[in-house]
Amino acid sequence: MAVGVNIPNVGLMFTRYLDKVDDTLNHASRARQLVKKEDKWTGSHNEWRVHVQRGGALNWSEDGGSFPAAKKQTYKPAKSYRKFLHAKIQLTNGVMASCQKSKSTAKDVITSEVEGLMRDILKAENGMFFRDGTGAVCQLKGTGGTAGSDPSSLTTVDVDDARLIWEGQEYDVYDNSTFSAFTATKHGTTTITTVPEAPRANGTFQINCSTLPAGLAVGSSGDYLVWKDSYGRVPTGLDLLVDDAASTFQNVDVASYPRYASLVLGNSGTNRALTPSLFRKMLAGLSQKSGRDNPSSGLTVLCNSWQAINVEELYEGELRLQPSTKTAGIAVASFQSALGKIDILTDVDALHNKMFFVDFSQITRRSQRKLGWIKQGGEIFVRSDDAAFHTAVAEEICEYDIGERHTSGKIEDLEQDPASAF
Repeated sequence: MAVGVNIPNVGLMFTRYLDKVDDTLNHASRARQLVKKEDKWTGSHNEWRVHVQRGGALNWSEDGGSFPAAKKQTYKPAKSYRKFLHAKIQLTNGVMASCQKSKSTAKDVITSEVEGLMRDILKAENGMFFRDGTGAVCQLKGTGGTAGSDPSSLTTVDVDDARLIWEGQEYDVYDNSTFSAFTATKHGTTTITTVPEAPRANGTFQINCSTLPAGLAVGSSGDYLVWKDSYGRVPTGLDLLVDDAASTFQNVDVASYPRYASLVLGNSGTNRALTPSLFRKMLAGLSQKSGRDNPSSGLTVLCNSWQAINVEELYEGELRLQPSTKTAGIAVASFQSALGKIDILTDVDALHNKMFFVDFSQITRRSQRKLGWIKQGGEIFVRSDDAAFHTAVAEEICEYDIGERHTSGKIEDLEQDPASAF
């Protein structure tokens, strides 16, 4: 049969390009919505007082008995400072002229880069909002799904969290020793190539990268990947704001004044199932520490999607279906007890294996410069006198602090079964 002219061989047709860009990235961010208190300030730092110890100058006596020795209430100064966020766009004169909004472009380059960078900032900020301010995005756990194998000089490593691992992004590698004290040693850098979606069988996540520096540690005391040039410079997140570590926080020594700590229900690093008793224990503990009748009033309970599954499964056995039932499951993930009711709020960036019980009335965003573009002559793009390009720079100066730290808490070491690294 003669072939003649058909679609594959005609060679006269042009491609039809559609005026759209499909977005495959998760841009969800709600950190700025959760923290409703914002303080615009100037000066060197913020300082206030924390009531850490009672005076106790009282006694019970008999007729004519002696008065107690006078004492005093103890207050300690708490302090918060500032963190700087910087972001940059650079466009050549040629691309600005040739990639403007028209039928010949899917999206004009200025809109793409300006809006894209702002979404990047909000997404990175939301991820860091749940962390501890060190700038760490994950901890090295092993290679090939096995903890304890040294990944030095390899291009594949397993980590405990891959959500802030972005392809093409460069990360610093820091030693685990003295990491939380912000004095850790930097081993080197690595650039991410790909992040497979499927989790490892042991619950870790694989990342593929350029050659890792030598001398790395993995496992329970593994080294950390840190956002490039950001170690110790990221605003303090919930994992440190809501914590009980016996160290100095906001200038107050928690080891000396343990009442200046949040309630943390951990399991010594061993994950266990979420149970109703853990909820009750947290609510009872916050009630006991704060002295409030209803500690759940004003609490926001945050967890990731995998922990939300665990909440739903707590009462799945109580679900009853009728012939007329069209939908199975619960509409709102909630827990009710004699100590109050809590509703579970899911955030895609909330930390693995943890749930935060946060009194956001006590958390303040201290801002010296709100997120925005640094303008010159009313324009955000500044022409270079040395080469044919324009540059735009964004900046933000802010920090988070917490007041009555003992009114918030977190549950750690919870089992989960993630289906995606993203």
